[in-house]
This record gives sequence, structure tokens and C-alpha cells, in this order.
Amino acid sequence: MRRLQLVFLLFGAALGAFYPFVAVILAERGFSPAEIGLTTAVASVAFSLAVPVWGHLADVVLGRVGALRLAAAGCAVALLGFGLPWPALVLGLLYVGFMVFESTIGPLADALAVNALADPARHYGRIRLLSSVAFAAVSVSAGVLYDATGYWPASLLCAGLALAIVPASLGLPDRPRYEFRATRPEAAGSALRPPRGGSIRVALASAPGLLGVAVAIAFAFGGVIAGFTYLGLRIVELGGRPSDVALSAAVAAFAEIPAMVVAGAAAARYGLRVLFAGAALLYAVCLGAWIGLADVGLIIATRALTGPAFAGLWIGAVLAMRALLPDRLQGTGQGVFQVAAFGIGALVANGAGGVVYGLLGHGALFGLAAASAVVGAALAWRTLPRRRPVGRS
Repeated sequence: MRRLQLVFLLFGAALGAFYPFVAVILAERGFSPAEIGLTTAVASVAFSLAVPVWGHLADVVLGRVGALRLAAAGCAVALLGFGLPWPALVLGLLYVGFMVFESTIGPLADALAVNALADPARHYGRIRLLSSVAFAAVSVSAGVLYDATGYWPASLLCAGLALAIVPASLGLPDRPRYEFRATRPEAAGSALRPPRGGSIRVALASAPGLLGVAVAIAFAFGGVIAGFTYLGLRIVELGGRPSDVALSAAVAAFAEIPAMVVAGAAAARYGLRVLFAGAALLYAVCLGAWIGLADVGLIIATRALTGPAFAGLWIGAVLAMRALLPDRLQGTGQGVFQVAAFGIGALVANGAGGVVYGLLGHGALFGLAAASAVVGAALAWRTLPRRRPVGRS
């Protein structure tokens, strides 16, 4: 369990060194808001296409630990290239490559965690909060560093922390890989070649409600990601520094820490629908507040509410996949969550968001993001599993 905890710490730290600053780094390197939106949207498409492939590799071919190591190493290579003074097109492609590899680290860590815990609903949050702790601590420290140095160390720090996941994952416990088996009585017990579509097709067939849950997640996280991507630009627009961008992310991450534990308990007591829908509505309120706020300090203060909201959304989505799919398809299931949230949701949020921000300003962007979160809440109330999540051995 200690090695699993270390993986969550390292992943959170890697994201904290880089993710809060992506939009402003791209802007500093000559990207307009629309170009930032296009780059992040293309990365979201790549993310969406990559995650099902990673899920199949993890659940069927390499095992979850083997896929995790490959993805962490790939992240490091892409980020090292991103730190070099390439033309804009090459920088964009390297960022897309980073997203292809990064796309599976979170889902695989989640799959390993929910499979290792006897009662994921109550205890998963205690592991996931380690990523929030590391993200918050590193993003604050990185913001102070970037005040003095500029943003050039960001990709190097993220690459080093991602690469450290490789040795940290040695010896992690994993469940056996999924085997496709014949359904004909005369062929019972024999392994089959995977059907077209691989493990994602099996997951959708075994859980008919999975697609509806994915749509709800996409709407809710689409609003979240639009706010996250462009709030940094808004803070800089209002005169904020790199440390203010970092502090905004860190306040949210620190607020996530106790919320991760509380969210797990709330899911066990009240059910996943209440948790997810309530969190989406809370995030919508904060997005709406950013329409009128013009003070950096007040904007940062609202992040104390987005942290618990994000924790509720994350815990609700992870446990929904746990409830819908068996242990041996959790790599695929957690990948479905990531595709819906950070692939499809991010594609629309970032692609359209850059155009909206550039043409209509921050108010229109945050208003549409809030509306998306509200739609996600309504859909989640209709589609998420009704039963309270329970532990499985």
C-alpha cells in the first residue's frame, strides 16, 4: 500500500508543477487564446482516443502496473521535448504527446486503488487525497519559483516527477488480466481473441448504463475544465503573477484534502447521485461568481469551494465505475471516466472555450461553463447508480 500511496503523491506533484500553468505557458510562448483552445482541444481528442487503447493494454495485455510504467516514461520524454525552444507547431504536438501518455496514469492508479481496497467507498478518498496534498504543495512552491525564473523549469520538474513513478510502481499488487472466453459450451474454458473494440466494448456491453453515466460526467467536467483552463488567463488579465495562478490552484487542492474523505463517507451514506449532482451544482455556483468578480484575491477565495466540489465529482465518478464494472475491467472503466471528463468534456470546453474567451470575453465563457455543470448535475441524477457503493473483496 505504501508504494501505491507514493504513486499518488508523485502523480499529484507532477501535475502541480505543470498543469496550473499550461495556458499561461502557451500564451508566453506566443499562443493566442484561440490557439491555446485549439491546442488543448486537439490534445483532448488524442486523450479520448488513447484512453480506451491504454485501458485494453492494461486490462488485457500488459497488466495495469506495466501500462502505468510505460505511460509515466512516455510522459517524461514528451515533457523534456516540450521544454526546448521549438516552433509553435512542434510545441503543440509535444503537448499532445504528453496528454496521450498522461491520460492513463490517473485511471490506472485509481484502478489499482479500488481493486486493492476492501471498502473503496470509504477508503479510496484517503489515498486519492495524497495527490491533492502533493499537487497543492508543489504548485505553490512552483509558483514562487516561476516568479523568479519564469516558466521554463515547469516541464523539467513535471518530467522528473513523472519518471519517478516508474521505480515507485515496482511491486505494486495487481489483479489478473482479463481473459476473453468462449460462450459456446463446447469451447468453455478456452481463451478467445478479443472482439473488435476490445475491453471497452465488453465494458459497454456488461454495463448498459455506462454510456449515460459517461455523458453526465462529460457535461459536469466540461464546465470544470473550461474554468480551470481559462481562469489562469483571467487572473493574469487582472494583474496576477505566476504565484497568484499557483495559489488559485493550491487553494482548491488544499480544500480537496479533507473533502476527499468526506466525499467517500457521503457516497456511502447518501449515494452517488446526491454526491455527484450536489458537487456539480456547487461548482456551477463558483463558475457563475467568476463572471462578475474582478479582484484576484476574491477569485482565489472562491477556490476554497471548488476544491470540495471537484472532490465530490471525482469520488462520485470513480466509485460509479467501481459499481458498474467488475474488478478485471477497472482499468477500462476508470479510463471511460477519464475519456468522458478530460477527453470529450475537455475537447468541447477547451476548443469552444478559447474562441468564446477571445471573442466574447470571460463572462460568456464562465457562464457557459456553469450551464454545462448544471446539465451534468441533472443527467447524473438520472443515470448514476441508485444504490450506495459497497466494498468488494
